[in-house]
Amino acid sequence: MNVSVVVPVYNGARHVRQTLDALARLEPAAGGAVEVVVVDDGSRDETPDIVAGYPFRLIRQANRGPASARNAGWRASTGGVVYFTDSDCIPPPGWIGGLL
Repeated sequence: MNVSVVVPVYNGARHVRQTLDALARLEPAAGGAVEVVVVDDGSRDETPDIVAGYPFRLIRQANRGPASARNAGWRASTGGVVYFTDSDCIPPPGWIGGLL
């Protein structure tokens, strides 16, 4: 099963790398793939540049708050299941399989 992970972020340059590194290590469910959609909610720091260094989809929008960023990520996702995590959370390697 293909899974999407949506990550809203605003001015997260100090911590977003740790989250993105953890997401890059996630193992997909059997026979599936993991899509990561990062929604930059109008950051004024280096967040977009940091995210651009990862093989993830980056959506940029004007600052409208975390709910709007989550909704934008959900609309852009292509997975059969959509997970949400915040930009300062570190999901463990088995996170996806443990939730399916």
